[in-house]
Amino acid sequence: MPKRSSYEVDKKILMVLKEGPVTYAKLERKVNTGFRTIKSRCEHLETLGSVKVKKIDRHPATGRPSFEVSITGAGMEALKRFKERSA
Repeated sequence: MPKRSSYEVDKKILMVLKEGPVTYAKLERKVNTGFRTIKSRCEHLETLGSVKVKKIDRHPATGRPSFEVSITGAGMEALKRFKERSA
């Protein structure tokens, strides 16, 4: 199986985030890629204004620090463009 492009990973991340905010760990499972890839792609998308990454000092489920990622209005627009481009 060939390696996915960062474009494909970004598109999948935005599609998952459209359903609501999630942690890096949940994104890792839903996008089916590694933690470092998820973290770096989310940081990249945050610089573009497509997502917002929020640090949580104590996650309610695990009690450990984590990061919650949510999509922004600009991210929703980017997702529309991704869909138009692939149609």
